[in-house]
Amino acid sequence: MSASEQFWIVIFFAVVIGVIAGHFIEKRRNQSIKDFDRKRRERKAEVERAARKAL
Repeated sequence: MSASEQFWIVIFFAVVIGVIAGHFIEKRRNQSIKDFDRKRRERKAEVERAARKAL
């Protein structure tokens, strides 16, 4: 196997690993966004309940 072929194989594997890592990073990012939105809605509802209770 020539140096050129080895170079392209390494590049191919780097791209494959990058795509796989990007997929998992995107899944984790989306989950974090959902968690943040859920916690924000819960806090907002809690503040509204406290405001109604204070009246």
